[in-house]
Amino acid sequence: MNNIRKVKISNYLKNQPRNLRLWLHSKKVPKYLWDGFKNITSETTVGELLTRINKELGRIYGKKRDKARSFADSRFTPLSNMLKRGMVSCGALSIIFATILRKFNVPTKLVHGRLRGQKGESRHAWLKLYNPKNKKWHAIDPTQPHRNFAIILSARQIKIYANWEDLKNDYKKKKF
Repeated sequence: MNNIRKVKISNYLKNQPRNLRLWLHSKKVPKYLWDGFKNITSETTVGELLTRINKELGRIYGKKRDKARSFADSRFTPLSNMLKRGMVSCGALSIIFATILRKFNVPTKLVHGRLRGQKGESRHAWLKLYNPKNKKWHAIDPTQPHRNFAIILSARQIKIYANWEDLKNDYKKKKF
């Protein structure tokens, strides 16, 4: 995790390999959220950007904290509605963080998985960010800002997605 946190945004502005383009496609960021990133420069590190995203969500959410009503709510609610509701579920935070990171040209994968040792259908979501310096993917967990976004140790990856819309097909088939 420390490797990716130290990478500067400027490292992503150079020519990205073609095979990373899928991981750069981003949704539109509402202006009221995007305004919080106006002074981000190319010298900003990924770690600083992660902290800033968390801070901006706190500013927008205020005291609102909506954990999502279901798995589908956590993953398939439109981004603008997630922000209006103050959604803090793992799926919602993953897509919010991924959307902003991708706007700064940071290739980002959405990871769908489970937490080992949990009862029932304990699903979890987190991200993998590409590090252009070592050409490896590094996991971060947007639900863990107090732990420097470190991945939860009991997390087990099931599948990687470019967006949660791709997960919808697996969800409908009950293969998720």
